This record gives sequence, structure tokens and C-alpha cells, in this order.
Amino acid sequence: MRSNKKTVVITMGDPKGIGPEVIRKAFVHKPLLAQGHFIVVGDKKLLRGMPPSVGVVDVSYKSAGQGSLKFLDVAIDAIKSGAADAMVTAPLAKEAVNRFSPGFVGHTEYLAKAFGVKNFDMMFIAPGVRLTIVTRHVPLKAVPQLITSKAVFDSISLMAETFRLRFKIKDPAIAVLGLNPHAGEGGLLGSEDARHILPAIRRARARDVNAKGPFPADTFFAFTNSFDGVIAMYHDQGLAPLKAKYMKELVNFTAGLPFVRTCPAHGTAFDIAGKNKADPSSMLAAIKLACQLA
Repeated sequence: MRSNKKTVVITMGDPKGIGPEVIRKAFVHKPLLAQGHFIVVGDKKLLRGMPPSVGVVDVSYKSAGQGSLKFLDVAIDAIKSGAADAMVTAPLAKEAVNRFSPGFVGHTEYLAKAFGVKNFDMMFIAPGVRLTIVTRHVPLKAVPQLITSKAVFDSISLMAETFRLRFKIKDPAIAVLGLNPHAGEGGLLGSEDARHILPAIRRARARDVNAKGPFPADTFFAFTNSFDGVIAMYHDQGLAPLKAKYMKELVNFTAGLPFVRTCPAHGTAFDIAGKNKADPSSMLAAIKLACQLA
């Protein structure tokens, strides 16, 4: 009889970061092994001590940046060939990869391009909260011109679609945050909320998406917990409160891909790499979520 457990491919991330350590530590939790079949792509020497049931694909590389990208490419091939159903990526250093592959800006964009996906988002997930950011890794000064009605509507629509498809939430309630202080204060503190965000919410509601807002971002997380998902306008607006409260269990999920991809919400942590100080909680949560959603 064929097992209904899914196969998850895990990339090691930057060889000089904490990726190898948090992967090894995640698999110390033996109940995890029962949740799926696992393949880890990386440097076999750095992945020593993995459980026998976890496959390790050893990939040669000349630099950390090159290795990080080669591990990812092997994982992409595993998804495309059907050898894996879901992907978990350990942190890499964008600067290091960019030196090897100019133009690389991150896992999310690279995976979207590899699979021909145009509409995609970074969604951050912790117990009781799911949040998408309309703009991703861009300078703060570039955010206002990127907050268009179309961009906000696309994020609302993709979140609703993802909730129905992956999370089995039939009629998700979605909160949309404003861009400016107090959601613009009636135009006194900025016009983007009224000109772009509110029309996007109305358009989504006209298509039977239960979206509400725009809500002032400074008070939303303190008083509101009745929504299935939250749309934030930019990186720190959404992630500062989430990482302050949920850092150890926070997972980054890429909405819009034709497969499940998750990763820990932390970075490479070069300062503690190799010191046996890294906390595997976010990696463990990322692997568990990949198994649940695949």
C-alpha cells in the first residue's frame, strides 16, 4: 500500500550559517520523522548525524554563495520531477548568492521565476496569525509608489485563494492595514489609504472576499484577533510585531507557488554559527507546516 505521507526536500542554506545546525536539531525531535519523507540537500560533512531515514544529497561547491544556490536548484529539480511534494529552505545570504549570481534578490522571487509564477506573496504564519506583506524586500522610500490598488487587491485575492486551497478555510476574514499613521486620518496624514487601499478592499468585497479595513497598524495587533489573515503594506509594518511576539515559531510561507514552500523566519545568524547556540524552533515549525499543507 502506498504511503500517504508527502516527501519534503530541505535545502541547507548558507554553509557558513546556522542552517545545517537547525536542520540537524529539528530532526532530533523524533515525532517529526513520522510526518513525512525527507531529503536534505547540502554538504554531507555539515549534515553529519542525520537520522538514517532522512536522505542526504551531497552537492559540491566552491563558495558559500554558489553552494546556497546549487542546493536550491537541486531542490527545484526535485519538485519539478515529482521526487518531492514540498520544499523547506534554510536561510541563505542574499549578498553571497548575488556575488555568484547577479540579480538574485531572494528565495521567493527566484522560486516564482523558476515556476513561471507572476502573482506571489510572502505569508508569515504562527499560531493564531497569518500575515502577508504587499511589498517585500524593498527600501522604505520605494514603498508608497508600490502601494497601488492592483497590488493590494492582488494580495487580498491571493490570500483568500490560498486560505481556501491550502488551509481549507471556506470564507476567510481578512484585515487590511493602512499605509500611513492612523490609516491616513481622513487624508491629513497621506492619501494612499483612501486612493489605493480602500478601493482594493471594496473591489475584493464585490468579489465575495470578506476583507475589511484599512485599519491603523499601530493599534491593530494590540486589540484585534478575530481575522483569519492580515494584509500589511510593507516589511517592518507587519514583521516587527510578529517577530517580537512569535519569533521562535514564525514560519515564512510562499503563497502562489504550485507547491508548498516554507522557511524559518530568521536569517543566517553568522555570529553564532558553529557554536551550537542556534534555536531550531522556527525550522521545526517550517518542516511541520510543510508536511501539513503539502
